[in-house]
Amino acid sequence: MRVCMPTQYAEGAAWFAQRMAANGHEVDVSIAAEQCKEALGGIINRVDALDEPEAYDLAVFDVCGQGKLADEARLKTPTIGDSSLATRLEEDRIYGLEFMEQCGIKVSPWEQFSNPADAIRYIKRSKKPLVFKPVGEQDDKSTTYVAKSPEDMLRYFDTLFRSGGVSEFVLQEVVTGTEVSTQVYLNPQGYYALNHTLETKKLMNDNLGPATGCSGSLVWMCREDRVFDQGLKKAVAPLQALGYVGPIDLNTIVNDDGVWGLEWTSRFGYDADALLTRLLPMEFGEFLHKVASGEKLPDMSPLHSYCASIRLSCPPYPCEGLPRKHYKAGVPIHGLTEDMLDKFFLYDARKNEEGTLETAGICGWIGSPLAVGETPGQAFESAREMLRQVTVPNGQFRTDVLANTSARLTKLRVDGWLKDAPYER
Repeated sequence: MRVCMPTQYAEGAAWFAQRMAANGHEVDVSIAAEQCKEALGGIINRVDALDEPEAYDLAVFDVCGQGKLADEARLKTPTIGDSSLATRLEEDRIYGLEFMEQCGIKVSPWEQFSNPADAIRYIKRSKKPLVFKPVGEQDDKSTTYVAKSPEDMLRYFDTLFRSGGVSEFVLQEVVTGTEVSTQVYLNPQGYYALNHTLETKKLMNDNLGPATGCSGSLVWMCREDRVFDQGLKKAVAPLQALGYVGPIDLNTIVNDDGVWGLEWTSRFGYDADALLTRLLPMEFGEFLHKVASGEKLPDMSPLHSYCASIRLSCPPYPCEGLPRKHYKAGVPIHGLTEDMLDKFFLYDARKNEEGTLETAGICGWIGSPLAVGETPGQAFESAREMLRQVTVPNGQFRTDVLANTSARLTKLRVDGWLKDAPYER
């Protein structure tokens, strides 16, 4: 199969391209951002320009933001990973929240703002903690902030707007409970590979430090449960009616009042989808092609119960926007070889002239082990074992991801939200 992957930053495309090529597919990757063009350099087949979509059997978009291009490609060849609808769901928070409400998914009260003065007055009147969420295309979504109190939000708000960069945003009441994500792959024939993710998002142990998007995750495939029934399942038929094809993830908070929608992830979830590849009983490129082609897939029992990751990085990660001198290329990545990448998600790396791996100087996010096990403990122990083997100078990673995710998994089970086992085999 011939595959093209047009990507902005190669965050998902590079590793997925390597895996599909390793499984016998011919994969061309075009990377738009200059600072990211060395992602998996010497490993993937990077091209400056792609052929027309009809020259390929499959077009894969790893992120949102190229919806119009993806729509055009979809008219000519099976395409997955983005669309105008997918981009709107993820980048337009207003539309995303309104769509949840239209589907009957619980959403906590929220207000939209473009005037900081109006927002400040709203915060001062508020008696509850609020969440700040940027709206629209954002280079840095780390501005999302969960405040501990209205006063905390006012302090954050002052800092945020003195530094600039956000023009439209949402303030939403905080919902407390257990955070869990649910994902399926959709096409007109059905939904497939139902799975949950428990993700840690802060850089440091005990959920301290800046938000990174992901510092470690636990993923498992499942059959329908209460989390799915009261959350993402309500959006399946409406999305199919709109012609949605590809992955869709709903991030939620679960508590005694039900399942509360937070945000959509309508692209590859990087670590989470990489983890899923180790559970699927089908090669990932073949899976994507079948979904994109509109085929109905058979029921798929996972190969393993759980897959776990812990992100490995080095400074200046997770800082963004620093002068390029802070992003070091050529830092050796010890203990990792190209033939191990079926079990290690890799990003800021390249193969040097000696044939060994080193950093490419992109951002300092090296990657994550993808470790399987029949229990979360087994999966995370395998991940830790790999991080004892794979090292970089000044390497950094959390050591409490197992404790964090296991506590939430236990809570969801005890409260009856999940099946007793991850999958009935």
